[in-house]
Amino acid sequence: MISAKNLSKNFGTLKAVRGISFEVKKGEVLGFLGPNGAGKTTTMKLLTGFLVPTAGSVSICGFDISKNLLNAQQKIGYLPEGSPLYGEMTPRTFLNFISQVRGLTNDTAENAFKKVVKDVGLEGVLDQEVETLSKGYQRRLGLAQALIHDPEVLILDEPTDGLDPNQKHDVRKLIRSLARKKAIIISTHILEEVESV
Repeated sequence: MISAKNLSKNFGTLKAVRGISFEVKKGEVLGFLGPNGAGKTTTMKLLTGFLVPTAGSVSICGFDISKNLLNAQQKIGYLPEGSPLYGEMTPRTFLNFISQVRGLTNDTAENAFKKVVKDVGLEGVLDQEVETLSKGYQRRLGLAQALIHDPEVLILDEPTDGLDPNQKHDVRKLIRSLARKKAIIISTHILEEVESV
């Protein structure tokens, strides 16, 4: 489902990613572990098509990102580092917006909304402005937007960043349950994070 071959990315003379190759199949979780500045986020951006590799290739569900970017991106749920969100929106309006962007029909969108809200625990904050939410709830909202279209591939950059211990436990449990039906990559600098899923 996810295939990277000899993937490299240079920024001028800086070699951020050097010749990475791996495959992740349905039912597998790949933990991408390394210290800050090791190239994890750059690799996530290469896998999702937000950066173009200097060399190498990426395939998502059989679609080469360099040739079929949109088809590949439709298969991906991506939680970027920092979860860029719209602060003036509420979680309800944000997730409805993401449903439209993802092309979900009204019935499908409503069912998907209910499921992700329950799965990530957003019930109590649906009508608050995003900018008033704690970092933990903002991270949960970011995870919800990555899941709302039920993607085959999940790429999660520091998925539990900013969450309290109970929230981390819940997110890890959710990732384990999703792993049966998806190919998942988690980047983190915390070994415990990878071991727990």
